[in-house]
Amino acid sequence: MSAELKKYPEDVELYMQRFYANLREKDKRLYAAVEAHKLGHGGASYIALILGCSRQTISSGLMELKKK
Repeated sequence: MSAELKKYPEDVELYMQRFYANLREKDKRLYAAVEAHKLGHGGASYIALILGCSRQTISSGLMELKKK
């Protein structure tokens, strides 16, 4: 992770995890991708850690969003 990357507060991370757990697979990919994109460099690793998904899941979500 980048030293410049600012982490979300613990309560926000918890809400993100709870929300993510209730999504369908496609929605999980897209949500993780949007969150990672908002953070920029290092965001994919951080979001993957928070949400318990792989960076590949995030990459797939980003590719899907770019196609639309």
